[in-house]
Amino acid sequence: MNTAKCPDRRQLLQLALVGAGIGALGVEAFADAPVFRRAGVAFDTGVGLTVVGLEEREAQAALDAGFAEIRRLELIAGLSTPGSDIRGLNATGRLDNPDQALLDMLAVADDMHRATGGAFDVTVQPLWIFYDSYARRGAWPTDDEAVSARSLVGQKFVRFDAEAIVFERAGMGITLNSLTHGYAADRVAKLLAERGVKQAFVDTGEMEALGRNAKNHDWTAALKHPRVADAMLGTAPLTGCMATAGDYAYTWSDDYSRHHILDPRTGASPASFACVSVIAETAVLADALSTAVSVVGPEEGMALLRRFRAEAYGVTKQGEIWASPGFPRQNLA
Repeated sequence: MNTAKCPDRRQLLQLALVGAGIGALGVEAFADAPVFRRAGVAFDTGVGLTVVGLEEREAQAALDAGFAEIRRLELIAGLSTPGSDIRGLNATGRLDNPDQALLDMLAVADDMHRATGGAFDVTVQPLWIFYDSYARRGAWPTDDEAVSARSLVGQKFVRFDAEAIVFERAGMGITLNSLTHGYAADRVAKLLAERGVKQAFVDTGEMEALGRNAKNHDWTAALKHPRVADAMLGTAPLTGCMATAGDYAYTWSDDYSRHHILDPRTGASPASFACVSVIAETAVLADALSTAVSVVGPEEGMALLRRFRAEAYGVTKQGEIWASPGFPRQNLA
């Protein structure tokens, strides 16, 4: 019987900070420079910010500003955040004077939609809700029962500009969960840099690094094993942005054949990858690509990476390693 399994929505990348946990707050005695961290929950997952090399007052002000931006974006794009802009949009089919963050993410979504021939589509939300409602009852719909929900999928029916975001079909809805975490990482990293922070690690469910850590080494991210609880595939140095999509983050079947990542062209969950981690120029691009590559599969995925000058490391459903040539694999299988 199918049941929905939902650990933290994005148990995608665990932060490895030279032996120190992200929940720590204050100055590390062993570090070569002061390290300040703050952790919390946002976007349905754990988030954390780390800044290095500042005086305490400056560090706390930077952390305050970073978390304020995270909270602001939750109120704009958080699907589970009461009163968020995206919830209002999905409820009514129209949002006047949308925040620039929504316009930015929809622009990235449009680029990825075109680049993938429709394999990336943010209007899968009604179909996701439909499947989830069945799975929570221990059931699964037939193809005929899913026709109505599938008819609401179509990114071309979303019109957006500075005046309004409008759905051209009644009953449509969008999810920006394949963009929001990365977009938040980019925004927070930019905000910190503007405040003069030169060394920082931003974890919003996706990762972005500024400079180097307190020991003057590259920041390090550990990639979660998609099938073994609390196990890691290994670590990778991170000097920019990384994002991961995995079928384990929210699954509707014990064999992971039905999960939260959906191919909008078929309505089914893609069958190639258990997880895909992407390094890209920006975190929002890495976020979008990790989902897109998961949907299109290995061959088209490699072409997509080349198009966007990105690198990726993944594990197939059969447990085989798949990686692009430039992904840093020295501490991975």
